Order: sequence, then structure tokens, then C-alpha cells
Amino acid sequence: MNNNYYETSILEESLENINKKELLKVNIESYKDKLLSSYWTEINLIGYKIGLLEKQKAEYPKEELKGNIIYIGNKISENNEQNKRHCFNCRNIQNKLWHKYIKENYLCDACDSYKRSKNGKLRPKEMWFKANQKITQDRSCSICDVSDTSQWHRYSKPGHYLCAACYNKQQRMKK
Repeated sequence: MNNNYYETSILEESLENINKKELLKVNIESYKDKLLSSYWTEINLIGYKIGLLEKQKAEYPKEELKGNIIYIGNKISENNEQNKRHCFNCRNIQNKLWHKYIKENYLCDACDSYKRSKNGKLRPKEMWFKANQKITQDRSCSICDVSDTSQWHRYSKPGHYLCAACYNKQQRMKK
């Protein structure tokens, strides 16, 4: 009688294993079907987009395009240079001397000299100048109202400037 019990337990175990294997096969097949359906959906979508792009193509005669080209010289490159140049650290946009820092980024002279003297540390925020406000081009001297000079100097009043001549006169008076 013990032998019969042993045989039935073996049969039950083998039936459980067969059921598990069948379930696993079914799950694998359903997963494959889902992957393939999403794959074909993606391919159909790409084909649809390509078809739309081909419908949108239009042929233009070269003469018509040549008439629409306007020569603007190198204004674009000048504008790009101005837009591109700002200090990576303090965001200063007005500087005479720029140093390359990381790819496509620059440091102003003050931040670069600080970085070199401090073994690679960038200038802390407390040391940033307040000069990163863009100075307007329509400024004039606070004393003589000249708008064109070789060099501008800050006046004691915030937001006011002195031309080189008035600044030199004031420096002589102070001595």
C-alpha cells in the first residue's frame, strides 16, 4: 500500500510540472505576440510618416530660389558671437578678454584669473561684479552730455557714466 501512495505522489508532481511548463509556454507566446504587434505598429507608423513627408515634397525651380536669397554679409556670425559669449561662472556679458572653459563656454578674465590662482575653484557669488547688467549703447556723460568717447568710466551716482575727458579732469582735481 505504501507503494501506491508513492506512485500517486510522483504522478501529481509530474502533472504540476507539466502544468507549469505549459503556463510558461503560453506566457512566453503571449509576450512574443505583444512585442511583435507593437513592433509592427511602430513600423506602420514610420511608414505612414514617410508617406506624409513624400506627399509634402514640392519641387521649386532654382531660379525662383536664387531671387529670394538676400545677402546679409557676416551679421549673423557677429550676432552669434555676441549671444554666445557670457561668463560660465558669473554670467558677465561685457568683457574684453575671454578664456575658453568647457566646450562652447567661456570665462571672463576675472573668473579665469581667480580659477588659476585657486587651483581650479570658480569665483564665489559674493565676489561677482555687478557689471553683468548690460550697459545700454545710448549712454551719455553725466557732466558734458557727450555720447561718443573712447572709454567710459563709472560715476559716483549709480547708473551714471563719465567720458574719458571728464574723468581725467576729475582725477587731476583730486590730486
